[in-house]
Amino acid sequence: MTDQAPATLPARHLRNRATIEFAVMAFSLASFTTIGLSLVVTSWIAAVEGSVFLVGQLFFASSTTALVFSIYAGVVTDRKNRLLIIRQGQSLRILGVCALVVATLGTSAAPWLFAYAVLFSLGTVLNAGALDGIVQLAVDEQQRMKLAIRVSICRQLGILCGTGLGGVSLHHLPAVWPVLLMAVLMMVQFVIISLFFADYQNAPSKPPGHVISAWKGGLRSILGQPRLAFTILTIGLLFSASQMANVLVPGFVRDSLQQGSDVYGLLEMAWAAGGGAALATAAVRTRLSGAHRRELVILIMAGVAMVAFASSRSLPLLVAIYAILGGMFAWGRAICDGRILILAKNEEIGRVRAATSMVVSLLGMAIYISPTVIGSEDAILYYVSWGVVLSVAGAVMLGLCARAGWN
Repeated sequence: MTDQAPATLPARHLRNRATIEFAVMAFSLASFTTIGLSLVVTSWIAAVEGSVFLVGQLFFASSTTALVFSIYAGVVTDRKNRLLIIRQGQSLRILGVCALVVATLGTSAAPWLFAYAVLFSLGTVLNAGALDGIVQLAVDEQQRMKLAIRVSICRQLGILCGTGLGGVSLHHLPAVWPVLLMAVLMMVQFVIISLFFADYQNAPSKPPGHVISAWKGGLRSILGQPRLAFTILTIGLLFSASQMANVLVPGFVRDSLQQGSDVYGLLEMAWAAGGGAALATAAVRTRLSGAHRRELVILIMAGVAMVAFASSRSLPLLVAIYAILGGMFAWGRAICDGRILILAKNEEIGRVRAATSMVVSLLGMAIYISPTVIGSEDAILYYVSWGVVLSVAGAVMLGLCARAGWN
């Protein structure tokens, strides 16, 4: 018995790690299937009920909520029980889906769409840091980049399933049906939380203190790690490509292509499929994701792809470019997520993830409100302009990295 004991503990550790990795991937799959359904349903309802202005205003409300609430969420995630935090976040997301049900059934959808955007954003901000903290406690540092790639694959599969189901459902059924499916998926996520995450509750390292002072400490720590700060900025810029697509594609399909919800759903499925293909390749050839500054090269290419997308009118070519753009976004995001899990301290992961959310939200706010502020619905103008910005920003950061010697 004593001879077998040392071998038993590693075996048990591997089983426990495999279980929590499976739970995290299942949770991500269900969560992003919900998000995929949400992107299609809310964007299309807003485009039909209003215009691209309403679509942009909805995403602006979501980004503003994430930006403001991240200040609080990052602190409580690091100071309080993360299992409780993730349950609270999931409850807020369920309330948001309830508001979306009312939006599909009522005569005035806009107020309920805004309620959904705010509530879902609040819950997502709480969930992000708490889930990262659980992963750090459960998974060894050497395995986190691999897990980040696998989780990203599940995200892409979820987006693919969600956007596909959303597009097909909108084409054949009333909008309330995909929203009810979102509610079912939310309950599945609640079950996963209760069954698998309870063993990885953190013991708060410090009692709850002043939010601002806690944030100052977190920011000093982030700025003291240049690689971590650079990764946060990069993931924000990569997300901006997705944010631009979210606000512009419904109007681009309706006005520039003169097409309907079927083409819109096809493009969204192409985005998700491209992301899945890129991540599957990265999972098989892991050295591709570990290459120095790979995410900056991806950022430059994403900007070029956005300009190419805006310049084409061939539907097959548009689908192909959109799939490539989705692949670059998913791959770059997975690399950055893995680096954050490796570089951030567990007692600060909530604030690190909240800082990431704030950067994403600031860029999103600028993108989402731009059609309302500029007063133009010309999707081509926005695609070309922001594509150039991304490519230039990526090239500048690549040069700065090389000069400073950051890997």
